[in-house]
Amino acid sequence: MKEIDWHSGFVNAMKLELLANENDLEYEDEYLIANRAQRIDLLIIKKMRTVKIVNEVGAIFDKYNIVEYKSPEDSLNLGVFYKILGYRTDKGS
Repeated sequence: MKEIDWHSGFVNAMKLELLANENDLEYEDEYLIANRAQRIDLLIIKKMRTVKIVNEVGAIFDKYNIVEYKSPEDSLNLGVFYKILGYRTDKGS
C-alpha cells in the first residue's frame, strides 16, 4: 500500500486558508529545532504584529505560530501538547 503524504497536503491547505494574507506571512515547513527528531511541522511567521489576519484560524496568530499536524492514524495526546509547549519562547505568558 502506498503511503499518503499528509504533511504536504496540510501545509498547502494552510497556505490556501491564509491566502488573503499571503504577503503578511512567511512559512517554514519541517523547521528543524536541533536535529531531525526535533522539528516543527509548520512554523508560520507573522511579519508585522499590526497586521490583522482575516482567516478564523489566523485571527489568533501571534508573531511566531507553531502548527503540529497529525495524520488520521496519529493522535493528539499530552506528550504532543508538552512538546509544542516546550517550543514556546515566551514562557511567561
